Amino acid sequence: MKAQQRHRLKEDAFALNTMRVVESFNAHRDRWIAGGLAVVVVIAGVAGFTVWRRHAREAGGAVIGVALAIEQAQIAPAPTVPGASQAAGTYPTEQARSEAALKAFQQIAAMYGSASAGITAEYHVGINDLALGRFADAQQAFQQTAAEAGDSIYAPMAKMGEAEALLAAGRYDDAIKAFTGLSAQRDGPLPVDGVLMQLAGAYVKAGKTAEARATYQRVLDEFSDSPYAQDARQQLAGLG
Repeated sequence: MKAQQRHRLKEDAFALNTMRVVESFNAHRDRWIAGGLAVVVVIAGVAGFTVWRRHAREAGGAVIGVALAIEQAQIAPAPTVPGASQAAGTYPTEQARSEAALKAFQQIAAMYGSASAGITAEYHVGINDLALGRFADAQQAFQQTAAEAGDSIYAPMAKMGEAEALLAAGRYDDAIKAFTGLSAQRDGPLPVDGVLMQLAGAYVKAGKTAEARATYQRVLDEFSDSPYAQDARQQLAGLG
């Protein structure tokens, strides 16, 4: 993938906030991905402020910023001192944070519909449903996002989110089909090497070891400078 395309992906609001899902995957790897691998399709550590800034001049920018702040809020243990309350701007658990963010984004999606803020919010509804283990709801949200996103990057990334929801739900054949289609879009905005890593992980989950090996090998053969190359080698070694 060209450097310019990777830069565009990293800067896009949709891609940046996929990191929330990735962080959840990393925290629950055994649940999400066979072999303990969660493929990161964006650069970690990019602040949510970048997303807010891009929406600030658009209708709904302010409310998107508030919802993003919830989604990225700090997790802090609930106070044990009698009479003490949760610190402002923090949540006691990831589940509590995701529930709060989901509610905020649902309200924005209902308010702004197919406008830019509404599409962004609907995507984040999918993110938080996925983080909460509500896979069918996440799939529906991603499908709606893709249908309304037109030719923006939200369309392919929503399809990626839907594939992740299918994989998490144990619908391996459907996930494999979805990842395969996305991996064929060589000129699109998604990093094909990252999609291939997810495809390989889906093959592993489905018990299709030979296909998984072949897909990991594709990453090494076709993307020699891929940031996923080391992970691909480790996964190949683990498959024997």
